[in-house]
Amino acid sequence: MTSTNTALRLVRRAGTALGGTRLTRRSLFARAAVFGSAMAINPVGFAIRPASAYGAVCGDAANCSDGYSIFCCTINNGGNFCPDGTFLGGWWKADNSGFCCGGPRYYLDCNATCGTEYSCHCGDDPGTCDHRRSNCVDFRYGQCHLEIACYGPVTCRLVTCTPPWAFDPSCTTTSATDNDTATHTAPCLAGDCPTPLVLRYYDLGGPGGFLGGQVGAERPIQDGSWLQLANGGLFSLPSSGIHYLHGPLWSHVEQNGGPSHFGVPTKDDAITADGLGMWNQLTMRRHRQPFITDVYWSPTVGAGSVSGSIRSWWAASGHERGPMGYPTSDVIHTKDGACEVVRFSKVSGGAVAYRGVVITTPLSKVHGVYGPIYEHWKMSGREVGPLGYPTSDVTATPGTIGHFATFQTSPASGPATRSAIYATKATGAWTINGSLLDAWHSVGGPTGPLGYPTSDAGPTMDAMATIQSFRRISGSSRTQPGFLVDHPTKGCWAVMSSIAATWQALGRETGSLGYPLADRTSGFAGATHYRSQQFEQGIAYSSSVGRGVALWGSLLAAYENAGGPAGSLGLPLATQTITNGVASADFQGGSLSAAV
Repeated sequence: MTSTNTALRLVRRAGTALGGTRLTRRSLFARAAVFGSAMAINPVGFAIRPASAYGAVCGDAANCSDGYSIFCCTINNGGNFCPDGTFLGGWWKADNSGFCCGGPRYYLDCNATCGTEYSCHCGDDPGTCDHRRSNCVDFRYGQCHLEIACYGPVTCRLVTCTPPWAFDPSCTTTSATDNDTATHTAPCLAGDCPTPLVLRYYDLGGPGGFLGGQVGAERPIQDGSWLQLANGGLFSLPSSGIHYLHGPLWSHVEQNGGPSHFGVPTKDDAITADGLGMWNQLTMRRHRQPFITDVYWSPTVGAGSVSGSIRSWWAASGHERGPMGYPTSDVIHTKDGACEVVRFSKVSGGAVAYRGVVITTPLSKVHGVYGPIYEHWKMSGREVGPLGYPTSDVTATPGTIGHFATFQTSPASGPATRSAIYATKATGAWTINGSLLDAWHSVGGPTGPLGYPTSDAGPTMDAMATIQSFRRISGSSRTQPGFLVDHPTKGCWAVMSSIAATWQALGRETGSLGYPLADRTSGFAGATHYRSQQFEQGIAYSSSVGRGVALWGSLLAAYENAGGPAGSLGLPLATQTITNGVASADFQGGSLSAAV
């Protein structure tokens, strides 16, 4: 406020120099800005000739009557870019410009587009550089956007020290020169011979552009320099040039350690390959080697970053278009502090489809876990839970009906325990571990008769063993359930298909058959193929003549005395019934009864 008051006092004293002694408060502040800019841009000339303050900032031919078009930055609140309703129509240059350190300064006309409303007028205050013409010059140089044939008058002009064909690829290299414009400028443009960093800043729009106003002076960083701006940062490195980081990417970096933690951008912010977000690549030196961090953002999940081995894994998986989607955290330590992890979310249709993590492991591997498998692993405690760290990525099962990932506890926490989580849309995601996992694979795993798990392992009804349920899936159809039963003395066995359905209907391990004592076996009764399975108190059979039938007790003993399936009775047709203390069943070759 003190500097503003000082400028106002000086403006009042130099009222005639700025165009008159009777000043409104608005004009007073506008002319104070011109006065301050004159002192900054041309202090010696203005000190010698106070009457040239306006000319020192705006250059000559700065009145509407001189016929030149207004600068875009004066009608864009400081933004050095073509306003809405215009397009880049052509360019010319002025050689040996002091504003471009003795090189050419390029003036690019922004012509009104056909169909827009416009009127010829001058800037509204003769005491500022707005007092040039807008929409009055019906002319086009024509080296830019040649595909646009229809045009209106020049609304305004933007300036750059960058050749137009590099500034905008639509412009050709055909040159026109007007050295009479070499002194034309405005307070909202870069001053005399700015640094390359400031020149790029104004190429990107300057104080009224998307990067916003300058927060501080140019500062060193790594082996280059940078400018902090209201909406981001602009960085210059000899190895990669000048690039910006802005908006939510900049906010994430600034709030989580800043450029000194993440590094310096080696490119400008870019739209992600899936078109749903933004990203940039940052680099810094660690142990004399470049260390790269990619920072990403999407409006659906926010911002995060990846680096090191996790970055390499994620890049190989397809970046945000791969199964992991967008990072939603930076690289952080795992819950046990032993490894590193980044959280991810897959975006689809503007919403989160599923979540996951990419994690390093004690075995120096990197794996990605996502979707229902991740949620199930997370619910169990993730890497500090009973499953431990992943030992595989999420992988499709044969036929791509489902997915699975394998896990193992760390040897540091005791004997290593192997586990797997399998998931399908029909069955959900469930864990198989230890002896149950081995037994399941021995009978064919997901493509075998048991199919996919439909529960985690849990205690049997009498709490004497561990049991887990399964269901075989074929396309969209569901078949009968199956079970794995692990008893500490009776062994670990599979009960499958129609035999499993009968065993369940009879009360499972607490029912008439009891615990399984073996896997099912196959045989023939004459020409009829059958399967049978031994239980504590009986046998279950399954064949084309009787699917899932069971015999036990005295009736089973009588049947076996008669030769069983190989005898004259053949295979049972239905599970035995008990009436008035007598068990009976029908067979291929007749009927049999026995007192209970």
